[in-house]
Amino acid sequence: MGGSPRAVHGNPLAKVVFAVAAILLAFAPPTVRAEGAAESYDFQICRGYFALCAASTCKPTGGQITVRTATGGTATFPEADCRCPVLLGPSIANLTGGNMQGSCEPPGPGQIWSTYQPRPNIPQAITNWVPTPPEAAAPPLFCPKSRNLGSQLANCFSFACDSQTYINNVPVVTCHCPIGESLAGTAVPPHTSFLTQAGQGDRAICADHPVSGPISLP
Repeated sequence: MGGSPRAVHGNPLAKVVFAVAAILLAFAPPTVRAEGAAESYDFQICRGYFALCAASTCKPTGGQITVRTATGGTATFPEADCRCPVLLGPSIANLTGGNMQGSCEPPGPGQIWSTYQPRPNIPQAITNWVPTPPEAAAPPLFCPKSRNLGSQLANCFSFACDSQTYINNVPVVTCHCPIGESLAGTAVPPHTSFLTQAGQGDRAICADHPVSGPISLP
């Protein structure tokens, strides 16, 4: 995984950062957006190797993970391990979120960040990591609030990953992610809708700790 990721400023890709950032913030629950303390995000585009967990499901480790909050503090959540494919190219990160430390630089030797790049096809465990469609198809899946599973989603955005292996010639890493955490570092209520690219349309995946983002719907 040679080559260090770096932030990219002053080019057309930067427009993607702020467009996606606006979408991500719009998906945050009203209780998150309405907090009295000022919230701060630093969405940037990083280049290099990154983990894309958007179509992954996760397994709780029984441990805890510390996350950075949008108000400048930290919070602790149940931890899950999520296996995610490694890709190369531009990706979106929140340099002040997850457990990032203000830079696109890798978190440590043999480690990379889990960031985001919009893709319709993502290698995934349910199809044994085949890297091409139709096996790699990753359509959006809506998990409604009626299923009462919002607190069980996993948020891998801007978290560290390690333990690389190869499956079907696809590099796969393990990312360590919080369960039930919003983009702002606050708890997601159980009665919350969310979107994921895991499951290839199968709503049973909604209960399997999918990597996803909470959304607010009436």
